Amino acid sequence: MKFLITLSIFVLAFMPWKVLSAGYVATGFTTVTDVFSYTNYGNGDVAFRVENSIDECSHGYWFNKSDAGYNANLTMIIAAYQAKNTVKIYGLPDQLWAGSSGKYCKLYNIQFK
Repeated sequence: MKFLITLSIFVLAFMPWKVLSAGYVATGFTTVTDVFSYTNYGNGDVAFRVENSIDECSHGYWFNKSDAGYNANLTMIIAAYQAKNTVKIYGLPDQLWAGSSGKYCKLYNIQFK
């Protein structure tokens, strides 16, 4: 019985990482180098680039007003850009931005260091 409880705790503890590795990719800690905001493209699309990009999202990341975290994410990106804070960006490489032929991944998460 102890074995089953221990095994269950172990599996549950590592479950979120399996989900992350299945669909999301992350940068290392980096800085935001450029921010673009569009009034008439998409749904108020915002795109940004980071200093140390990853292959899957080599051009940057994007999000728009239809995203539940739009205001919080926009605030965090602008703050990180202005203060040159380091952030870790998680993106969805299977949701590339239609506003560019480059690899702009849909933003999933922003993490301040």
